Amino acid sequence: MISKNQLKFYASLKDRKVRAESGLFMTEGHKIIQEGLKSSCPCQVVLAREGFFGHNEETDRLLSTQNVEIVDEQEFRKLAGTENPQGVLGVFDFRNLLISTLSAENVIVLFDLADPRNMGTIIRSADWFGLHELVIGETCVDIFNDKVLRSTMGSIFHNRFLQSVDLVADLVALKAEYRIITADLGGTDYRARKGGGKSAFVFSNEARGPSPTILELTDEIVTIPGGGQAESLNVSCAAAVIMASIGTS
Repeated sequence: MISKNQLKFYASLKDRKVRAESGLFMTEGHKIIQEGLKSSCPCQVVLAREGFFGHNEETDRLLSTQNVEIVDEQEFRKLAGTENPQGVLGVFDFRNLLISTLSAENVIVLFDLADPRNMGTIIRSADWFGLHELVIGETCVDIFNDKVLRSTMGSIFHNRFLQSVDLVADLVALKAEYRIITADLGGTDYRARKGGGKSAFVFSNEARGPSPTILELTDEIVTIPGGGQAESLNVSCAAAVIMASIGTS
């Protein structure tokens, strides 16, 4: 039977500092937990609400070999991050998702992204387009934030992340091997960008865009031309459009 201290610790995983220190994160829902259990990330425990089993055959099958603790309704709602939880939470070790060097031909670099849903959607889009290595700038929202995780729909487990502590220094180092391509207003049409060789595609803060320092390091600025009256595209939409073009250039 799960203890009060264990429940208290799992609840504390909502805090970024606790996640960083423990190497663990907690996530919620059938889909993402199914993907997690199929991944290389160790699952420490699955927390299931009373009456959970018997409603999803695939989830029940996957959980049959896991460490599962049953939690009563009141305690489960304290742990869950949504108003209408699906009844299952998983605690995973995220350290297998982290890398210290890049090897992919094309990588995604994220600078100062603040909105967790944008972050999660970009991670999901990168997975869809086969761009599985991402550099996460030090001022970005934590990729293991519960809102980010839900927005990835399980893609968090399919990608690998270099968590930068100094993105400018990392971009300087990357320039020895990668062409730095930054999405921003006023650049050249993204469809006309120079192809070939390794490229690092930088997407920036939703409101402020890339910093002057990042622009100084940039080899090419690309823009998605528009024909309407909107001021700009949402960063996750812009990232998806440009990512869709990477494999076809």
